[in-house]
Amino acid sequence: MEEKLQAKNKKSHILRYIAIGAVFFLLIVYAVYSIANISSQIKEKEAELQALNHEIQIAEVENNELQEVLGFSDEEYLEYVLRKAHNDLGYVREGERVFEIISGE
Repeated sequence: MEEKLQAKNKKSHILRYIAIGAVFFLLIVYAVYSIANISSQIKEKEAELQALNHEIQIAEVENNELQEVLGFSDEEYLEYVLRKAHNDLGYVREGERVFEIISGE
């Protein structure tokens, strides 16, 4: 009888160790998953930060250009406006010919 009780206790200890091992295994799997998830979020945020920094640099260049425009004389300002309208907005100056390239694509 005592042997059966010892065998039963031994089986229950083994089952406890297996259960504890399974819990630790699940905790490790969860930790690895969480770390991988956080790592991917960090990479996304770093890419977003890099894009925002690039936008800031562009805005600073534009701001510097506008600061420079504030000091222009009337003639310089008129030339600046005409150049911007022509280059950036595609306006055509008087006497210019416009050629439209039509490709097969």
